[in-house]
Amino acid sequence: MVGSSKVSPSQDMESVNCKSYSNSPHDNAAQKFASNKVVTSKYTFYSFLPRNLYEQFSRLANVYFLLISCLQLFTTLSPTSKWSTAGPFILILVLNMIREIWEDSKRHKADDEVNNRLVEVIRENGSTESIPWKSVALGDIVWVKCNHEFPADVVLLSSTGDQGMCYIDTCNLDGETNLKIRNSLAFTASLNDPLKISQLKGHFEYETPNNRLYTFNGKFVRPAADDVPVDNENILLRGATLRNTQSIFGQVVYTGAQSKIMMNSQKGRVKISNIEHTVNRLLLGILLFELIVVSAATIGMASWVSSNRDAWYLPYVKNQTTANNFEGWITFLLLMNNYVPISLYISMELAKTVQGQQMNWDIEMYHEETDTPALTRTTNLNEELGQIQYIFSDKTGTLTQNVMEFRKCFINQTSYGFGTTEIGLAAAARGTNVQMDQDPTAIEAERNKDPNKAQLHRDPKIAFDDIRLLQRYREGGSEGESINDFMRVLSVCHTVVPEGDLTDPSKILYQAESPDEGALSGFAKAMGWFFCGRTSTHTTVDVHGKKEEFEILNINKFNSARKRMSVVCRTPERKIMLYCKGADNVMLERIAPNQRQRSVMESALTHYANEGLRTLVLGKREITESTWEEWNKVHHAASTALVDRDGALERAAEDIEKEMIIVGATAIEDKLQVGVPDAIATLAQGGIKIWVLTGDKQETAENIGFACRLLREDMEINYINGSSDDEVKRQLDHILQKNENYIGKETEHLALIVDGKSLLVLMEEAELSKTLLTVAKMCKAVIACRVSPNQKREIVTMVRHGVQPEPMTLSIGDGANDVPMIMEAHVGVGISGNEGLQAVRSADYAIAQFRFLKRLMLIHGRNNYRRVAEVVLYSFYKNMTLVTSLFLYNSYNGWSGTAIYASIVLICFNVAYTFLPIIFYGFLERDVNDTTALNNPQLYIPGQRREGFNATVMLTWMLNAIVHCVFVFFLPTAAFAATGVVDLGVYGTTVMHSLVIAVNVRLFLEENYISWISHLVIFVSIALFYFVVGVASNMPLSLTLFDVNLFYGVGKLSFEDVMFYMSTLLTVVVCNSFDVAGLYMARTFFPTPTYIIQERERGYGLKFYSAGDDSVNEERSVILANAGSPR
Repeated sequence: MVGSSKVSPSQDMESVNCKSYSNSPHDNAAQKFASNKVVTSKYTFYSFLPRNLYEQFSRLANVYFLLISCLQLFTTLSPTSKWSTAGPFILILVLNMIREIWEDSKRHKADDEVNNRLVEVIRENGSTESIPWKSVALGDIVWVKCNHEFPADVVLLSSTGDQGMCYIDTCNLDGETNLKIRNSLAFTASLNDPLKISQLKGHFEYETPNNRLYTFNGKFVRPAADDVPVDNENILLRGATLRNTQSIFGQVVYTGAQSKIMMNSQKGRVKISNIEHTVNRLLLGILLFELIVVSAATIGMASWVSSNRDAWYLPYVKNQTTANNFEGWITFLLLMNNYVPISLYISMELAKTVQGQQMNWDIEMYHEETDTPALTRTTNLNEELGQIQYIFSDKTGTLTQNVMEFRKCFINQTSYGFGTTEIGLAAAARGTNVQMDQDPTAIEAERNKDPNKAQLHRDPKIAFDDIRLLQRYREGGSEGESINDFMRVLSVCHTVVPEGDLTDPSKILYQAESPDEGALSGFAKAMGWFFCGRTSTHTTVDVHGKKEEFEILNINKFNSARKRMSVVCRTPERKIMLYCKGADNVMLERIAPNQRQRSVMESALTHYANEGLRTLVLGKREITESTWEEWNKVHHAASTALVDRDGALERAAEDIEKEMIIVGATAIEDKLQVGVPDAIATLAQGGIKIWVLTGDKQETAENIGFACRLLREDMEINYINGSSDDEVKRQLDHILQKNENYIGKETEHLALIVDGKSLLVLMEEAELSKTLLTVAKMCKAVIACRVSPNQKREIVTMVRHGVQPEPMTLSIGDGANDVPMIMEAHVGVGISGNEGLQAVRSADYAIAQFRFLKRLMLIHGRNNYRRVAEVVLYSFYKNMTLVTSLFLYNSYNGWSGTAIYASIVLICFNVAYTFLPIIFYGFLERDVNDTTALNNPQLYIPGQRREGFNATVMLTWMLNAIVHCVFVFFLPTAAFAATGVVDLGVYGTTVMHSLVIAVNVRLFLEENYISWISHLVIFVSIALFYFVVGVASNMPLSLTLFDVNLFYGVGKLSFEDVMFYMSTLLTVVVCNSFDVAGLYMARTFFPTPTYIIQERERGYGLKFYSAGDDSVNEERSVILANAGSPR
């Protein structure tokens, strides 16, 4: 008995509730299934208004303004026009709706195109009918032609391809461009015309709809016959395309929203930026401040009334009651409601939208070779890119090119292949031994190395040049037999699809699910083991001109948990063999004991890893007929299980994948991407900690760490890689004790390397996990090797929630195994690589090469953080200035709740006079040019420390607003008082005029990048003030909207009054002189690294630095040198 993992085909059948009947519309109609009409749009005609309003009013600020608008519209207590808040508020809501409609209209158009595509369906009488995709129903048998997409998830019944096979392109599903083979059910493969297929009877039973693209568990229940298992090899998913096959028949099992592509289109968790979280808290603080101010004004009113009850000219105050005081409180609330800036969110959204396009359009982040620009998938997190403290990076395909080149192999105690890699040269320079003890023939063979002689079918992409391998195969004997076994494993144990001329090795293209498989199959072909054909049951290999056919009995698939794959096949010699390949750590556990070549191979693997090569171990096992028959029952039961099929198959594989004989090992080079070392070194100088999380073995990961300059010669590297739980704990304690002086500090000289097995131990206990994090926080670089996708996610979670205050994290990867950590980090970045687009589709941003991350963070991220922070701060500042002037005015009018400004002038403050400048600032501003930002990565550190947006900065801006308000209000007031003649309309317009110019000049002084656009936008905004005043003051007296009838003639009086201009000029000069003085003091006496670099960049300080005060010059240099030092 080989295994005991028996699984009944009918296990837990009561939990399976999906059925699809063949040629039985009545039975299918009784099933619960979704319409095949797909809707990816966010809104429908009927749902738009309620859903959009619900989303907009989920924000506290909008609920607040709705309340204020209702109080103004439905009470008589508003001191301004009933529409003074509702008007701008409605405008903001409508602008947001227009933006949503524009975005959603594109989705509607795409949906209509897809839903109305046509497909042929087989009816019960064998006739065919062409229907739109949206009409396809459960159980329909569809007839799909070559180069057409499948309209729903279907089970392949038959195909015009060989033995019922077909080729599909799944690029739309997972981004993988290689073709994949799917197989018909064996008993339906011959039903290859409409009449035959219409006579099929029976039904499918299968799992409920889910988002797992690579698994399907089901079976076909036949009348009076055994059930037939159905798995992912028989499924054709909606969105995939039929290739190289004339046509197929397939039965629909999932439709519409239940299809796997739609189940995968569900959005992940919503990520909200740190600044937006802070803004939400800030709004509560501003509301509290507003309530205090309103209450103070109400107390002032009550006090004034109490003091003036006997005034003969104020008869209404004699009878004022507590109820009247409450009405006064409401009046002041309505008057001062703009402490909360009504335009804040729309300003942020518009600025961020343009920021996202700027990243998409950045030609420096465009990868010409693959025609891939950067992609912004969300704009919510633009500013987060400027605050990152930890980067978690995959290695393969992220730091490396994921373009595999076969370099060396180990067979029967001999290592074949010469030369080394760039990583190997760097390792040798550090004193690492990368050369194996060579046999006497190796030296002579290296002198005579020649890829044309070393390869039977010369492949220019393969640099293998060791002529000994083919020579020894031709000589025969045990060495030749070992080489043949090695090549058989490479040419049979894979999932590669051959495409092209199957008779000519030079005209064949291998479509592989991973670059590794393509490289291994390509090497076998070059050496003369030409994989030239595959059916559902057989694989054909041309071995030096002789065709050999292998009957494939079973396949145990690769996954990231197993880290290996195997096939059970019947060889041309009629032997049943297990061929297996996988990661060395899992394979060596399954090798039969007492094999003398094991120690030699382990030494070779270490040398390969020191060169940065990716290694696999190959094994084989001969199985007797009876043993296989017994195990095949277990495997068949597992393959038909509808519950935990994957687990059952893994347990079945474990039963057979043991006691294997070593066949050999392979070593493949995956070169570093261009610019990776520079990018990592630059990001590290920016105060960012970089952790590399990889599935490679320790030596490979460490040497690549050195090659990409994550690790340096002057670093002290600490290892946690114990063989037992106790050893792992001892290693952790030793590192902590040895470096106890650095606990709680960030160092530049410590690094940590930990393996996945040790992480399993350390992550089990909260205390051990906490200690691990304490050690990791001290280290400048961390490498975790041999880690699973879930362990990658756990590491990100540990840092996010374990480090206090919570640091900003970014995860970057290119494959499906990186999706968990990409989703877990604050910001996820996907690499558009050779492993499909799963990572990109789960990410917030996508780039084609790791080196672009430097520009994404140091330029776009840093700029966007500063911009968004300024948008928020300025929005609160300008409204604080405006509303405080209303408060001050009431101290002059007996706290009557009267507004100094006409309603129409007040309404336009947020939506006209100050609206555009801050939006343009939000995507145009930059303090240094791109080259300077990249050359001075220490400029990134203020963002990590959140120096651009915090309580201190906010308080500074609010105090600035109050100071400005004092000047803006009292200087015009004093000027008009001196004349002895005051017209309230002219007076209020003059104060607003001074306010508009002062706050716009304040923003202008904040700008570092001044262009004609910024000049124009500010000019237009101020001009709008003159336009509004001029137009509104000439409206007919009969027009009462916004109380413009009360403003009649004020514009003419104001524009003709010299005091209007002189008081404004005085106010703006005095107001903004304080800002200029403050900026001068800051730059001269309290220079930041940014100020110093700006001076050097622009040449303002050239004379100063060359001939100025040496002590001050030295002080500036020290500030700059210490800018990147840890806190």
